Amino acid sequence: MTKAKKITLIVLAVVLVVTTAFFFLTKNENFVNKITGTIDTSSGATLDTLSPAFCSTDYPLVQTEQKDIFYEAFPDGTFKFYKFADGTFTQVTEGVTTKDVTITCSYQKVKVKLHYLTTDAGTVGYGLFNSKQESDTKFLSYVFVRMMDCPKAYTSTAKTDYILLTDMDAEDVYKPDKTYSDMYSYDMKSGKTSLVISQRDRLVQDDGTVREDWTIFTDTMLNNNDKHDLFASRRNYDTSAEASVIYDLLTVKNSRATNKNSATTVTGSPSYIVREKDGAYYCFANTEEGFDLIKNGDKKNPVTSFEGSFSDYAVSGNYILSKATLDLTDITSGETSELTKANFTELSGFCVNPSASKAVLFCNGDQQSLLIFDTATGDADIVTDSLFDNGICNFCFIDDSTVLFSTYDENGAAKNITVKI
Repeated sequence: MTKAKKITLIVLAVVLVVTTAFFFLTKNENFVNKITGTIDTSSGATLDTLSPAFCSTDYPLVQTEQKDIFYEAFPDGTFKFYKFADGTFTQVTEGVTTKDVTITCSYQKVKVKLHYLTTDAGTVGYGLFNSKQESDTKFLSYVFVRMMDCPKAYTSTAKTDYILLTDMDAEDVYKPDKTYSDMYSYDMKSGKTSLVISQRDRLVQDDGTVREDWTIFTDTMLNNNDKHDLFASRRNYDTSAEASVIYDLLTVKNSRATNKNSATTVTGSPSYIVREKDGAYYCFANTEEGFDLIKNGDKKNPVTSFEGSFSDYAVSGNYILSKATLDLTDITSGETSELTKANFTELSGFCVNPSASKAVLFCNGDQQSLLIFDTATGDADIVTDSLFDNGICNFCFIDDSTVLFSTYDENGAAKNITVKI
């Protein structure tokens, strides 16, 4: 073989190796992930690869505690209900009832029209007051009301079949997991309401209303607690410095007692993020290095510990995610899965499916990306689109493989999108 032919063969061999490697790396992005340790979110598959389905409504749909039932909230206080079945949303009109109700917030009478739906799974209902509605109410500009069957854990102390809860943060309107400042018993026949918890030492804010974060319940706490009628209370503590806020984690029963020794005191962290499993409850307590996951209020024997502040993490269902390391921890066991790192700049959404086999992250970076993680392997599929960063935080799993999120169309209406993962 001549020298010229040898050179030609070597060049062809190099070209073949490079071409094969390029083809292999292009087809197998996980190989790149294993080399670099970071997912490149700047390019991925299109949304079409997830076979999206679209449903247009005036306002985004939000999941109720019944996974297949959703509500649409209108500024005038009207609500519509939708059922998700066979991949589509259908408005529910049969069984929907309205009732006028008056509740007292910050010593003011607030009138709302409850819209509620009763199914075989129970009752879901909502009402909304805002400053655009005609009313004699002063100071208050927004009150979202949730009606529900009284949770099993609260029936003996609340002594009611139905409860009402109030959320006064307008930014929460599209969140499936809201934070509530008051719980009321509700007599559906008479329409009468009365406070279940009365925090008479609640401080007043600059606008003349009482502090909305003084008594705290959340949707997750209420939907999942069967044994512990828990809520968080700031009570008599100084609230001038947000970093040193102290909460007592109380039950309705011991909140009425003079002796508060049975309370779990949690400093500077959202102690109201409570999960219950097998009769035990789990919450978080701050430490000098970060915060601990504790079981049944036992700070001396934490389930596991976390570094940094709680704002460095995101919570979905029974899982807490580190935004920096993408470690995914089960709140009720402390077990951690390591997800492949990604180079996003902001996490705008996070949810885990019921079987905990998939974790979905909505990310902002060079591009807006949807990362679909396999929690067993830590690997991810990437979808890049412009639909994810829109300020709507209604993202959720409807079932184990169907994710909902919403955006706005060119006319300002809501475009509700479901994808299969």
